[in-house]
Amino acid sequence: MSRDKGSLKHEFVSGFVAGSLTSMIVHPFDLVKLRLQLNAARGTTTWWTTVKSILDSNAGNVTSRVSQLYRGVSINVMGNSIAWALYFGLYRAFKDKLIHAGDDAPNPLLYLASGTLAGISTSVLTNPIWILKTRIMSQNKVGGDAKYSTLTSSLHNAIKQHRWQLFKIGITPAILGVSQGALYFMIYDTLKNHYIMKDTNINNLFSTSQVVSTSSVAKMISMSLIYPLQLLKSNQQSIEASSTKEYQSMRKLVPFIIKQNGIQGLYKGLLTNLFKSVPSTCITFYIYETVNNL
Repeated sequence: MSRDKGSLKHEFVSGFVAGSLTSMIVHPFDLVKLRLQLNAARGTTTWWTTVKSILDSNAGNVTSRVSQLYRGVSINVMGNSIAWALYFGLYRAFKDKLIHAGDDAPNPLLYLASGTLAGISTSVLTNPIWILKTRIMSQNKVGGDAKYSTLTSSLHNAIKQHRWQLFKIGITPAILGVSQGALYFMIYDTLKNHYIMKDTNINNLFSTSQVVSTSSVAKMISMSLIYPLQLLKSNQQSIEASSTKEYQSMRKLVPFIIKQNGIQGLYKGLLTNLFKSVPSTCITFYIYETVNNL
């Protein structure tokens, strides 16, 4: 299989390139998804009213309004490029170690274990970036908290306010949510091996249609199962979490959201997230497979 033939360095580079390009392409959907997640604890809103509030946040011309859909794009690109580079690289490293240690052929449980270990490591290392991303993207340019208006000011104030706690805020749902990535890779690599073993005429290369179909199925299943944890993480890393007691633990936050919006509140923004995540994951893995086979 081509992934196993590439170097570990190639895995990091492929992940970095894929994460950077994908996050730039789908950033507006990520912004809307985040706003919907945060509104789960604030009240009821729809994707259209969310988009409208973003566009109406700047009294300038049409270009200025539309540019608001790219608020926080720099921190988002930085976070995703680093996270995907770490995830792909660590996933490959853990997978190789587990295969070598057990002297076994790759199997779904090995993929699941490798994805879990890579996900936990990546979540802990990149957690401060996601806190900055959440706080920058959670507010409009006009009328927002000035302390989180730019990447520089956000970093300064977050360090000043939280110091080493930046690695802990929202980390519980983040680590639990690692199961989404682990499930994704288990399904993706299992289906990939099936395709490659079934067709011996493709020289161990994964075709575009196979990448798209496999990525779509894996993402829809894994994301739908684990989505509430992603929503909880976003809320715990928001600006409100610093001063609102209900946000500061999952035990308090879950009933608080259910009280505001019912059980469906835990799935607020899921459809928007799938609409963003499925195509973006297909793009990410297409770029990754392409770069990794260069």
